[in-house]
Amino acid sequence: MSRFAHGLPAVREFVCLGEGGTPVVDLPALARRLGVRSVSAKLETSNPTGSYKDRVAALSMSLARSQGYRGWIATSSGNAGMAMAAYGARAGIPGFLCLAGSVPPEKSLPLLAFGADAVRVVRVNGAGRPEVDGDMFDQVRDAAARHRLYLGVTLHAFNPQGMRGIDTIAYELAEQVPKATHVYAPVGGGGLVVALARGLAARGLDPRLVACQPSGCAPVVRFLAGEIPAVAIERSESEISALQLPRPPDGEAAAEAVARSQGWGTAIDDATILVAQRWLAAAEGLFVEPAAAVTVAALVADADSERLGPDARPVLILTGGGWKDLGRFAPDAARLKAIDIGRVSRDIDEWVDSGGAD
Repeated sequence: MSRFAHGLPAVREFVCLGEGGTPVVDLPALARRLGVRSVSAKLETSNPTGSYKDRVAALSMSLARSQGYRGWIATSSGNAGMAMAAYGARAGIPGFLCLAGSVPPEKSLPLLAFGADAVRVVRVNGAGRPEVDGDMFDQVRDAAARHRLYLGVTLHAFNPQGMRGIDTIAYELAEQVPKATHVYAPVGGGGLVVALARGLAARGLDPRLVACQPSGCAPVVRFLAGEIPAVAIERSESEISALQLPRPPDGEAAAEAVARSQGWGTAIDDATILVAQRWLAAAEGLFVEPAAAVTVAALVADADSERLGPDARPVLILTGGGWKDLGRFAPDAARLKAIDIGRVSRDIDEWVDSGGAD
């Protein structure tokens, strides 16, 4: 990220674990399926802790160290917590992390590797409900001010300088896919879309932004469609981790950014998102978490509804790796066939004869 220092808040030196510089890859199978000129994906899964939140954590910890904070404090549904813990350890700055109670084990268990001296982790019961989230955010913000802790919540409403780290995704897209016509991004709290819009504008690019949300928690999509008067709903009915914010703190700014780009919002049900996750792995070799697969499902839906023309060049922001939510594959693992050593050759023959290698 240091090569973009001129476009980021000033720090004495960057705390780095090799974040950024993530590849953009073509998705030819998906392009053929949709009948568009090309589809590509920005693999934020390649970041050190497997998500785009590493960019926020890298800049946040760089700012915290430069400005002499005694520690950091944050809330997380998983990805941000892992990123802040890793970069906090790298910077030598201890932290306190409030996890949503619904965080999958694959996102919470790795935090234990850092040890209590690096990060104190607590689960907050009821997180994900607006009244609980609001209280949690207030307490965390007050504690940050009271104890001189860097407020590392990955939202512009709380950490506007640290969120500038996400601008570097857009800076890289300007170099990698300058002719992109659409950028599909998941929307939870809304900060990713806000930063993408800012970074793309800084590079003179104006692709349409598409806000992708699960239909069970789609306040930004519904607001853009004129269904609700404000970017807020009563509660989340979705099980897609990281996208369960019924009142996204950056939601209004995200909706404004999408509208300004002449883009739109697309909402997809959970079941279809999970099908898209498996399809992307089987057809393109990319294993992403459900929150990232929402972009694939949304793109397919938009193509089916003829929102995209044949000359479209969409880019998907694949925000997190599939290993962050492995629990949903446990039933598949339980059905794995076990055979004796003497059957290996025969099973291979049967697989080939049945067309498995064709």
